Amino acid sequence: MHSENSALAKYDLSDYRGLQGKNLYRESRFLKRVIERYCASLPNDHVKRIQAHLEGYGELCGGILNQLTEACHKEGKYGEIINYSKTGERIEEIQYSPEQLESRRISYEYGVVNLDCQSDWPYEFHWAHRYALAFLMNLNGEGGVSCPLAMTEGLIYALREIGTEEQKERYLPMLTDPKSTSWFMAGQYVTERVGGSNVAANRTIARKVEGNRYILQGEKWFCSNPGDLWVTTARLEGSNTIGLFLVPRIKRNGELNGFRLVRKKDIIGSKGKVTAEVIYDQVEAEALGRPAHGLANLIRYIINVSRLHVAIGAAGNSHRAVLEIKEYARWRTAYGKKLMEIDVFANEFADLNIEQNVLNFTVFRYLAELNKNSGVARNLLAPLMKFISSSKAGQLTHRAILCMGGNGILGDFSILPRLHNDAIINETWEGTHLLLTGHIISALLRPRIQAEFFELLEQMTSHARSIEYLQPSAQIMDTRVNLLRETLSSYHREQLELNRIPISEELYNVFALAEMLEQAGFDQNPESEYVSLLEGWIQKLTNPGKTSLMPNLQKNTEHKGKILQY
Repeated sequence: MHSENSALAKYDLSDYRGLQGKNLYRESRFLKRVIERYCASLPNDHVKRIQAHLEGYGELCGGILNQLTEACHKEGKYGEIINYSKTGERIEEIQYSPEQLESRRISYEYGVVNLDCQSDWPYEFHWAHRYALAFLMNLNGEGGVSCPLAMTEGLIYALREIGTEEQKERYLPMLTDPKSTSWFMAGQYVTERVGGSNVAANRTIARKVEGNRYILQGEKWFCSNPGDLWVTTARLEGSNTIGLFLVPRIKRNGELNGFRLVRKKDIIGSKGKVTAEVIYDQVEAEALGRPAHGLANLIRYIINVSRLHVAIGAAGNSHRAVLEIKEYARWRTAYGKKLMEIDVFANEFADLNIEQNVLNFTVFRYLAELNKNSGVARNLLAPLMKFISSSKAGQLTHRAILCMGGNGILGDFSILPRLHNDAIINETWEGTHLLLTGHIISALLRPRIQAEFFELLEQMTSHARSIEYLQPSAQIMDTRVNLLRETLSSYHREQLELNRIPISEELYNVFALAEMLEQAGFDQNPESEYVSLLEGWIQKLTNPGKTSLMPNLQKNTEHKGKILQY
């Protein structure tokens, strides 16, 4: 007699799908708060259109885009280099899967990079709207789309600011026109075999032909998103000057340009878009901006936009990881209890949620300051938030994996392993920690930048200081700021350089504390969940380490409950 195998009966996770099929904008209370805060001065009809547009993209991100991203991140679906056509003609192109191309098409046509070029959008493309879309995109990981988005946006910015009229007329339609079929196909080729951080060591040579036209001879070691158009660097022939150049895949005469795609990089994450090695052999290029200003323009228009997107992307990756754990905990039982009913798990999740949402708010505060063309945002907050966001994303996605136990390491169970691998790439792309923290120290040593940073902290906390229930938190802020000032004034340059990482981390701590004080004071409600997040952040700062955090917070179960639900 055949007996039923009871071990195969349905169990708590039988119908579990994570966040697949959910509207990811609706799932994120943080994003709704961002629009509420930063779009408050806009006309009501504009705000409603922004909210509706984000709702629509949130539906796509949790639905079809989630499905397409999963489908194109499997063996046999990754992009491949095709050097020759079937008839033997050299074509040097990347062949992506239909799922990857469809994902790019949907996001491009939705206006993630070019909403201000669409005739049915009658408003400005507000910065908070633009970057909320990018944040949503990154809830699916890099996905083969968000890195190309960053490079395409950087190239659009550079063309609009320093491109010639001819370059704008020729190339901007390819990058921004709603009818274009070049969906995020702009690339960035800077690093060479001799190194990446020290661009001045480039060995590729640019020989001037006429006007702003050059011939490039050399190689590039990391070529992100080989496509229709890219920016690159090269040394001007006979000098030590590094120029910034624009290279089209197809030359003006319709022939393939003089480059060869050598091989695809086998990288740990960000696998949806191809990264390749390239050899330049008589490549036709155009100077982008004044050749003598190549390095300065590279940093200002290309690298800083990429760093901005790394900060957004890393925050988005870790936000999805924490949201997935929150959803998982609704389903999973252990020892007869739901996970959130187990104190040690609830404590870990509360700690994750504090860390992650504080990061989100601080990233968007940096973006708000950048939108004001703030010098402290460009010079100090840009490297700071790239460093912090990418390093925290690696930690948060790793901890999220552990929250799922064995299921957390299964790539076909959840998005978490891919998010973690993408987070590792973000830590390296556009500068590793030691490089970026060196930039941070250099910025701090400029008296004007340092003064602007402390003035910004004062502005951010001025309202909270007038609210009685926030004054103890403001005093903690003052203590940390004073200690930071003392450190900066008493250390000589070598000491600052040697302690670049802890000093940079403390800069973030006080910047984040100022932001959470402002968030907590915005509603003027002592029962607000933002007061709870502030309290949690302060306890993390004053009681370093996860083990010492939650026993203190447990004294106020209301705070903990709000943090668990946020």
